[in-house]
Amino acid sequence: MAKCSVAAAALLLLAAPGLAGEGRPTQASEDVGAETASHREAEPLAIEFANLSTLCLHVNGNLLAGDSGAQEIKVISPAGKQVGTLRPGFGPEAMTVAADGTIYCGGQGKLAKLDREGKVLKTVSVPDDASGPEAMSPRARGHALRVSGIALTDKDLFVAFGSGWSLGSKSKLFRLTLDLEAPKLLAEGLRGCCQRCDIVARGGVLYLAENAAHRVVLYDREGTVLGRWGERGRADLAGFGACCNPMNLAFDAQGALYTAESGLCRVKRYTPDGKFQGLVGYVGTTRFTQAGGLAASCSNIAIAVTPDGARVYVMDYKDRKIRVLEKKG
Repeated sequence: MAKCSVAAAALLLLAAPGLAGEGRPTQASEDVGAETASHREAEPLAIEFANLSTLCLHVNGNLLAGDSGAQEIKVISPAGKQVGTLRPGFGPEAMTVAADGTIYCGGQGKLAKLDREGKVLKTVSVPDDASGPEAMSPRARGHALRVSGIALTDKDLFVAFGSGWSLGSKSKLFRLTLDLEAPKLLAEGLRGCCQRCDIVARGGVLYLAENAAHRVVLYDREGTVLGRWGERGRADLAGFGACCNPMNLAFDAQGALYTAESGLCRVKRYTPDGKFQGLVGYVGTTRFTQAGGLAASCSNIAIAVTPDGARVYVMDYKDRKIRVLEKKG
């Protein structure tokens, strides 16, 4: 086995839970540019979860909230009341909804397609590779793959998932048909801390949050990189701070791209090509500024944005709450 370099050893020390780099909570007084935010935090939704794991808006206006602990999806009305429960057969970790209301979700090494009412139409294993006829067959280690993102275009489904841990984690990006068939590997070795690389799609372009590189990467359906934008910056609002950001992404109906920063608990808005449009707001969940045990446990900060951008739902993984940012005025 090759010897570790001093720099590599330092990186491993920083990333290891309980060692150097353990998360250091920040204070509200450190909220950069908070007075310029377009939204303010309202009361969180009064819904209880065993393990809140993902968020997504349905085309009917309801909020879908994944509970991986209960292995279900809670259906929540715009008024904040639970009005239904969907059961995909596994703990959901990522979701998206098609224009016709079809629901796609992934978790625990599986992908599922549900109709708009929540009936499971099909379930397959996460593709481990795209070679040969067994590409979609169950894998002995499939349960270890963390599904971090699912996105749709008119004719394709994209899924991102990772393996490994902390800053050493690597993710893959696949394209499938809308019937969960014909997986094709588009990219691998993506730098997604804690196995997370969130993805969204708009206008035939896929946007991937390569958080450990502090950037958003744009792909076409063949996996060709169309562009990259973003840079690390703790003091500048336009930059991405904390350990690994941006962590999660969402679009509104006007085409603004919202980014959520784990550790800073901050939501911002950009044009699709990366021009900073402003601070949306902060939510009051646990914060950290460096890699470590706290960072690893709180990395997912999934968001869902109403079409008009007036309300942003923010997943508080640690406290198992759905926090809400509402537009001022």
